[in-house]
Amino acid sequence: MKIILFILAILIGIPIFAQQKQSLLREGTKLYSDSSYSQAEIKYRKALEKDQDYFKSSFNLADAVYKQERYEEASSLFNALKDNARSKEDLAKVYHNLGNSLAKENKYEKAINAYKNSLRINLNRSRKSKIKTKKTKIKKTKIKKTKIKKTKIKKIKTKKIKTKKIKTKKIKTKKIRKNKIK
Repeated sequence: MKIILFILAILIGIPIFAQQKQSLLREGTKLYSDSSYSQAEIKYRKALEKDQDYFKSSFNLADAVYKQERYEEASSLFNALKDNARSKEDLAKVYHNLGNSLAKENKYEKAINAYKNSLRINLNRSRKSKIKTKKTKIKKTKIKKTKIKKTKIKKIKTKKIKTKKIKTKKIKTKKIRKNKIK
């Protein structure tokens, strides 16, 4: 019985744990939007205490540090995030913001390289999305063409059937009239 209660306590605690880090992130984001960057930083750090691998908190923390003009610290935080980005889009954002903080540190060559990396990622993403949209357009037009062909075939078949029925009716009526005239 104690084991079941222990397991239930753990299972109930997991969603609460996730909600706590998300609520801390939301609170931090609200403070950040109100330009309270130091208070936002505190909330983001508390969210990271709950989950070290929480990418959103880490990214927002680096932004809050940047807004407080602590550019070297922001650069190191963005550098650490490069390996933890969840998607190509996130990685492009990390490189862009890294470029911003490096530029503020007057490290222009490194900043340019960071911006280039961001642009490369975004260009590759846009190329891939264009290719996907072209492929889906081609598939959709093929589907439409086959649907049109099928409906034309159905219409042709129904027309043929109707004409056959009409011809047979006419023939029968002619035979009956011939019999009456004689």
